Amino acid sequence: MGNERRRHPRIPAELPFRFVNEEGQPEAFELVDLSESGARIRCARQLVTMTRMMVGMVLPGRYLGRDDDVKLETPGVVVWSHDVGDGRFDTGVFFPDLIEDHRDVLRSFVQASA
Repeated sequence: MGNERRRHPRIPAELPFRFVNEEGQPEAFELVDLSESGARIRCARQLVTMTRMMVGMVLPGRYLGRDDDVKLETPGVVVWSHDVGDGRFDTGVFFPDLIEDHRDVLRSFVQASA
């Protein structure tokens, strides 16, 4: 695996993803990949490392053996943000306080989508 330091596998993901910004307003971003412990998002501005936010996403129920989609909200923390050109930034968001039910749903989603 080389220099891979992640504890959990990531999958490419194109899902609705948003977080509540510093002004308390929801912002939507492009979700690039997802794991049971975090996500990589692409946005039009650089986010400051260690910024705390509330993250929201919708996971398609068909990947989870459910009829309805699953809405998930959890705290997130920016752990890195890099300029990828064209005025866009890739940003790593860690989910430090995931409740076990949400972790189970994310784990199931990642496994089903791999």
